[in-house]
Amino acid sequence: MKKLRFETLTPAELKQAVAGRSLVYQPVGSMEWHGPHMGMGMDTVNAYSTALAAAERTGGVVMPPLYIGTETPRSPETLRRVGFSGDERVVGMDFPANSVKSFYWPPELFERIVRQQTQMLLEMGFAQVVWLNGHGADAQIEILRRVCGEASQASGRCVMTIMALFEGCGAGLGHAGLAETAIFMHLCPEAVELERLPPKPEKLANTRFAIVDNETFQRGPNEDFTVRYDPRDATAELGRSIVEYTVAQCVRLVEDASPLR
Repeated sequence: MKKLRFETLTPAELKQAVAGRSLVYQPVGSMEWHGPHMGMGMDTVNAYSTALAAAERTGGVVMPPLYIGTETPRSPETLRRVGFSGDERVVGMDFPANSVKSFYWPPELFERIVRQQTQMLLEMGFAQVVWLNGHGADAQIEILRRVCGEASQASGRCVMTIMALFEGCGAGLGHAGLAETAIFMHLCPEAVELERLPPKPEKLANTRFAIVDNETFQRGPNEDFTVRYDPRDATAELGRSIVEYTVAQCVRLVEDASPLR
């Protein structure tokens, strides 16, 4: 059986991996509040699982996941979209009603780690480095895109980043909502406890639970600042189909960008 996990490779196997497909995935995510009903490692577990499944199809190896994520304070406009007054200071998804805080790394420290890790992977000889990102924060996405672009230009090799969730997956996207809850039910069922949420038909207020749809972040709220894509509708089967769709999209992007093409 072909080894996929970088940490299990002997030096001889590592040299073969670099000389062969020469592809390495680096999963990264966060350790972040995902509502009262989910474990905090969802982003990284999703990215790591996606990377392993993608590597089965594309070849290459998968680095141990980095449970690090960065965030910045929300703008007044974004705060008003989710139901706040706009005067609060809220970093990422650490809403005032949350019972615990997330582990958000400062953007400058996150960037230093990404740069150093990328440099070490290039020095090892990999021709294609894929940062598979599970955390959808604007700051994290921007840092990864910028660092990957600069590393590609400087090295002449393919350094890229992919977000491990795609529109068109069959469920409304958002933070700790339907799609993410279903994914975690499929990948790590012990990390989801839907009974921690109030029973239907009570609606889920964005500000109370820190569960927010992408549609709210991007375009604005519904009439009562509640969740559109309800995590209480999640099933493991839906999660499986979302993961399969995500893996297929990642494989397509990686192969399209492959230096071997």
